[in-house]
Amino acid sequence: MSVTEKAILNALETGKFRVSVHAVCRMNQRSVTAADIISCGQTAKCCIYQAQHGTWRIDGKDLDGEILTAICAVDNGVVIVTIF
Repeated sequence: MSVTEKAILNALETGKFRVSVHAVCRMNQRSVTAADIISCGQTAKCCIYQAQHGTWRIDGKDLDGEILTAICAVDNGVVIVTIF
């Protein structure tokens, strides 16, 4: 696991991330909370770099045990771009 992957997962696990306006809208639509994102980070096994978008995909589980995917960018810290 790369240093960047470790840093992203650590940010998600500890709640040290920002959420884009778009992601806030998606969170509201899908009833996802910041605690769900933290749970996703804690249960994720890896980050997958998406070169075509310059983002990272993290698949984990929300607080209910459902699969949750967070798409993140690294820009002065970790930014949640969207969530589904």
